[in-house]
Amino acid sequence: MPPRRKPGSPQLGQSIRARRLELGRSIEEVALKAGVGAKTWGRYETGGSIRLDKVQGVARALGWHALPDADTDTPGPDQDNWLRKVDNRHEAWSPALEQEYGHSCALTFAVGSDLLLDHLTDDLDTLACMPTATHLGQLDTSWVADRLPPQFLPRYDYEFVYRLRAAVHMLRLRFAKGHLQAFSPLKHITLRLILSYAELFADTDPQLFQGQDHWTDWLAGVLGDLDVDRYLCNPTIAVPPGFDYHFDRWDEEPTANQDAAHTAGSSKDASD
Repeated sequence: MPPRRKPGSPQLGQSIRARRLELGRSIEEVALKAGVGAKTWGRYETGGSIRLDKVQGVARALGWHALPDADTDTPGPDQDNWLRKVDNRHEAWSPALEQEYGHSCALTFAVGSDLLLDHLTDDLDTLACMPTATHLGQLDTSWVADRLPPQFLPRYDYEFVYRLRAAVHMLRLRFAKGHLQAFSPLKHITLRLILSYAELFADTDPQLFQGQDHWTDWLAGVLGDLDVDRYLCNPTIAVPPGFDYHFDRWDEEPTANQDAAHTAGSSKDASD
């Protein structure tokens, strides 16, 4: 599916450039704050469209609450808010998730998985044009690379990204059919990536979540624990080979080896 975009225009590009110059910042500076490459930012200033998952980052880099509409010079809310159009007709909508954890949790999963698929497809397209064994950390920009466990960064090659995208598709099918299960570490990681868009949702349309159920609670509910955070996202733990959360076993269901991995990591820290 193509990435969702905010339409560009010469007027919008001029507004973005004028604001950057007003702030006295270089393209490299604002691009870094927005989480995009300098060349991408340059396209914005010439009137190019902006991926919707980048809109809030661009606005924040310029000190705006929202970007101007494409045909105006006045910053204001994007009237074509796609979040408000997502409902139970979405292919990844999970009635079971909605019933168990609330409407906003189902919304988070449906839209978050859409955006993750967009990013993974972009990364696959880039990796396909590069030498074999190129990994995500070597790309100029990769949203996914910044949110995967850093211990195994050199392992995130084309084949892995393909498997990760397949895991997103599988989870969407399972959740839509009411099977709120994710057994392997790879699928646990996939759910964390999907949920990481929650902050983006809140920034994009805070009123959509105001007064709603806590839309981040469903992850712990589905997984039963947050061992992914404990073992893979903890910079003080190095997961040793042979244990459940080592990269070589991400497609397997966890067993009782997590505690051993944790103990090994904690012992190493104590000896350093």
